[in-house]
Amino acid sequence: MKFKLILFLFFSVVIYKTCMAQINWVRQTSPVTSALFNCVFTDTLNGWAAGEEGIILHTSDGGNNWIIQSNPVDYYINDIFFINKNTGWCVSNEFLLNGTTLIRTSNGGNNWIAEPFPDSSVFFRSIFFLDSLNGYLAGFFGTVYKTTDGGNNWNPTFVDTSTYSMYPINKIKFLNAQTGFACGGIIDIAGVMWTSTNSGNNWTAIDYAAEPFYDFSLKDPDRLFAVGGDFEYGAQFVLSSNSGTSWNYNSLGFFGQGQSIDYRTKNEMWMALGFSGAWAFSDDTGHTWVTFPTTDIAAINSVKFVDSLHGWAVGNNGAILKYVYDLVNITLNESEFPNSYSLSQNYPNPFNPETVIKYSLPVSAFVKLRVYDVLGNEVAELVNEKLNAGSYSVKFSGKNLSSGVYYYNMTADDFSETKRMILLK
Repeated sequence: MKFKLILFLFFSVVIYKTCMAQINWVRQTSPVTSALFNCVFTDTLNGWAAGEEGIILHTSDGGNNWIIQSNPVDYYINDIFFINKNTGWCVSNEFLLNGTTLIRTSNGGNNWIAEPFPDSSVFFRSIFFLDSLNGYLAGFFGTVYKTTDGGNNWNPTFVDTSTYSMYPINKIKFLNAQTGFACGGIIDIAGVMWTSTNSGNNWTAIDYAAEPFYDFSLKDPDRLFAVGGDFEYGAQFVLSSNSGTSWNYNSLGFFGQGQSIDYRTKNEMWMALGFSGAWAFSDDTGHTWVTFPTTDIAAINSVKFVDSLHGWAVGNNGAILKYVYDLVNITLNESEFPNSYSLSQNYPNPFNPETVIKYSLPVSAFVKLRVYDVLGNEVAELVNEKLNAGSYSVKFSGKNLSSGVYYYNMTADDFSETKRMILLK
């Protein structure tokens, strides 16, 4: 009996985490059906996504709407990187036939300029800039190049001659101006980490796994992660607790590849498992993990958070997901089933910085719940999805807003109602 109780509690926790995590990701309208491989955000409003057929998408309203930007190349974009909302670069390759093309913008992607890399014998997959001048390119054969003038000139760096140093690099990132990492490898042969401690001038390569790595999370120097895996053995990661001096290998045993990883909070981590249409999720800095399907079983290739409230993910078939902060369903009292639409006054009100908004649906309906400032500017989209009949609540945080009067509006079928709330700090 005790064993059954423990088992029940375990699965209850797993199911709770799964349900809570799934409901946070809302499918956004995408203007494309091409695969999107990478996304980047410079703030809570401005972001870009890129992928097949030279597709570059841009949002300026936090991912609610996306537009296709004009791009001079129409082939595979391997990576996209922005240092601010104006300055960005893309790495593109046309089936490795004509070398790498670098695409850059200085006005947020309103105009992109394509420039073939001078040496057509080298091919790059990843780009990273520390600032407007100092940047890095990495790719096939363990090649790393560096620029100190904003990409006008690129020079090769020294990579050691170890057995694995010539393997392909999939991603390059820097922890700080001195310490940089690259990851990659070859399926069924090796997963390799490259390390530099002198601003990317010299690199050392060490193998840590039998499968390649595809992405990093470097937000916490005491909990650095690189993720990867393959079709047969599933997702994997390596962890460093000493700023990358050493890495420890872990196999998750989850179907899929670790394509991308990011922290939402200091403790909570999201890993996109690519083709498997699943997430790996941890709320204890990666000590334990659970897995569950993504929204619509979308194959997600890239996930990014700019803070605990704002996150996005992109993937195959033009999939775009937006993280909605702390959307929580209330348990229904079936004896008091809602018989009309209703939008309740938020509580507490005034609030600082969080408040709860409750609403009810007598029938299944597509619900939109948005928050506006006194000028009518939308400051948050709390709900944008079809829901079953029932009573619901959603938390709203004004942490990043100034004190004042705000309005929240709910629409569901022909129902529409607006109420006022006050944020006092």
